Amino acid sequence: MATTLQPATTETKQLVNYRADGGVAVIEMFDPPANTYTYEMNRQLDDAILKARMDNGVYVIVLTGSGDKFFSAGANIKMLASVDPTFKYYFCLHANEMLLRLEHTPKLVIAAINGHCVGGGLEIAMAADIRICAAGRRQNRFAGSKSGCATWDRRHAEAFANGRKKQGDRVDGHREHFLFRRSERVRNHQ
Repeated sequence: MATTLQPATTETKQLVNYRADGGVAVIEMFDPPANTYTYEMNRQLDDAILKARMDNGVYVIVLTGSGDKFFSAGANIKMLASVDPTFKYYFCLHANEMLLRLEHTPKLVIAAINGHCVGGGLEIAMAADIRICAAGRRQNRFAGSKSGCATWDRRHAEAFANGRKKQGDRVDGHREHFLFRRSERVRNHQ
């Protein structure tokens, strides 16, 4: 029985923009409108992470999405619907490996969340050391499981536990000072 893989394409679309200047590497997911990721984007993200990691002139990595509506809406559902279970398994495995590489990069990683951050997009943001929402934006939403959301910040975890916030609640990046740190990782960069 033949296995159906992702449809082959002859050209590679640029799905990740990379630039480095002044010690900061900016990695931008570029697949409008929702910056959903595919196997190709994950490979390009992985390459960009390695490029920044290996560049002695880069001290900080900023990860963001193109446009102002989405940081990332996670995996591309149309792509997932067109492949077989074996490909999905290896796709998810590679996505996890890419996120672990990002999480374990010994440089400071900042997720500049410029819009909706849902599903796998939230996983990408959670792999960063610091997550910052665009100031004054009211379109950023908690998504995913309650436990996944609650790990963002102790204040928000308590709000979930006490019923003051629930899945899908809007949050205001300016009002709520969205700066999330995993203190054990940040300490290593000081």
